[in-house]
Amino acid sequence: MVHLKARDVTLICCSRAPIDKLLAYRQRMGWSFNWVSTVGGDFNRDLGFLNTEEELRPFLEGEVPSIERQMAELSGTDVLGYVTEAPGLSSYALSDGTVYRTYVTTARGLEPAMAYYGLLDRAPMGRHEDDEQFYWLRRHDEYGMR
Repeated sequence: MVHLKARDVTLICCSRAPIDKLLAYRQRMGWSFNWVSTVGGDFNRDLGFLNTEEELRPFLEGEVPSIERQMAELSGTDVLGYVTEAPGLSSYALSDGTVYRTYVTTARGLEPAMAYYGLLDRAPMGRHEDDEQFYWLRRHDEYGMR
């Protein structure tokens, strides 16, 4: 965070959950970044990070990858609930009183923000996900629970 701030960059995360739930999770994880709630609003939809069941129908009617089912279960929801809300990253610039969206990415485009993927890709076994029965990634306080 200090490196971002030194370059006049502010990181703010937003989620559609109630703010008290977000702040409790942030505390559990030991995070300190700014996190805001967009519950009840269209912000995530306007950004393209929230889809309707109708929009997702072709995906849902096909063969849903097992990772989607596993992640939905681990997140405490069903597949529709899990894939309806996609993670995303947007960058903005303020110029002469106007805010411009200068960058956007989702899905695999987010991997640079998850530095462990790049490190694992360079390890002898790589991510070693192909023969995993369960998705390997856990929250810091969940390792050793399986």
